[in-house]
Amino acid sequence: MRMSVTLLLGLEAFRLFGAGFFYFSHAALTALGALSPLEASLALAFRLLAEPLFALYGGHLADRWPRARLLLLATLGQGGLTLALFPLLATPALLPFYLVGFLFALLEALRMVATGALLADLLPKEALARARGQLGALYTVADALSDLAAGLLFARSRLWTLGLGSGFLFLAAGLYRTLPLPPRPPGKPEGGSFLGLRFLWETPSLRPLLLQEALLNLAYALFAGLLPFVILRGLGEAPWVLGVMGTAQNLGGALGGVLVGAALKRLGEGRTLRLALYLAGLGLLGAALLLPWPLLAGSAFLLGAGGTLFGAVAGAVRLSQAPPELRGRVAGGFLFLSGALAPLGPLLGGALAGVSLPCPFLLAGGLLLALAPLAGRGKSQFSGRL
Repeated sequence: MRMSVTLLLGLEAFRLFGAGFFYFSHAALTALGALSPLEASLALAFRLLAEPLFALYGGHLADRWPRARLLLLATLGQGGLTLALFPLLATPALLPFYLVGFLFALLEALRMVATGALLADLLPKEALARARGQLGALYTVADALSDLAAGLLFARSRLWTLGLGSGFLFLAAGLYRTLPLPPRPPGKPEGGSFLGLRFLWETPSLRPLLLQEALLNLAYALFAGLLPFVILRGLGEAPWVLGVMGTAQNLGGALGGVLVGAALKRLGEGRTLRLALYLAGLGLLGAALLLPWPLLAGSAFLLGAGGTLFGAVAGAVRLSQAPPELRGRVAGGFLFLSGALAPLGPLLGGALAGVSLPCPFLLAGGLLLALAPLAGRGKSQFSGRL
């Protein structure tokens, strides 16, 4: 089982490395073609809108189909959508870019719920938080490397950037077939798509975590939606600088993921969650200063560390309480609740940035710092057990 988990984590990181070429190209192309910050932010808003729309049904599928097969199908589809950007390179219209990003995010929602449920199937509760932290670290390292590689390659050849991204995704899809993973979810699935949502809402200990992570996702999306415009238009930097910024944010996320086990052992669940929100809030406040890009990279680093640390702990708490036959729908229900607010991040950020570019970063950072003292109140579920 340990070998299965290790292979799954490594393959998930490789898949994200390929997907990163799509994400970078999609963000850069829409930012360069946009006439305003709002038009640039809409690219991410459409992607984020897809997650809550499909999350509940994606969770329903993850509890009825073999979860490894869903990972394969989602990755194949993402490879095809990366190729679909080729004919759009010559068009100035942004609507087709929004549509392709929306469809890519639909498949990403399916992958997210299937991966979360599969990890919970393979690991006991005590090891789940550490594994999610390790997965977060691998994700962010892979994303950092893809941002850096795509940023350097994009300036030379947009065709090669998209071609390599699709090739990596198709290769990852083929490798999923070789993994020794459970063929189907354990237990007999009953009920519909909304059963996971009901479980989350009727579990009192999970409600504060849901709200806090939803607001963290909103702030995170605000930052991600505005970052291409800030770097390429606000500061007037080259595309490779945008890649470096993504690398810094993901390196922070890697550190946050690696430190999950140690933080829980020393600080307990509550203080770990509070530390994560403080780091993310300080990162957003730093971005409001619009410093030169080497210093702005430090803010991205703090935001990445806080976001990954919070998500790993909160996700382990959530999935460990769900019965095996309900894990896909619980993962989908969480993605629906947290993702419902996320599209507002780019929309609000783009609108507020049209008045004052630092304003959205100040508001988002202040909100997270205000929430931090309230995070993780109550008895720790992990302290001394990892």
